Amino acid sequence: MDLDAAIAKHATAAYDDSTPLLDAGLESLSLLRLAVEVAGDDDTEIDATRMVDLRTIGDLKAWLAEMAGQPVADA
Repeated sequence: MDLDAAIAKHATAAYDDSTPLLDAGLESLSLLRLAVEVAGDDDTEIDATRMVDLRTIGDLKAWLAEMAGQPVADA
């Protein structure tokens, strides 16, 4: 899955990996929607408690990649 494209659908401002989530216009509901999209499988567990530790787009990408079973790219 193209995480940048998925994130871009929910972001309301330009961003890069170091952009804080709120600066990109991503709030908790957006993060949850992204997690559901990335998980794709009804059996995939979404660890919502980890969402509180997400600060930047890079953090978000790592979390989503882990959930999707993709290798985590260096941010």
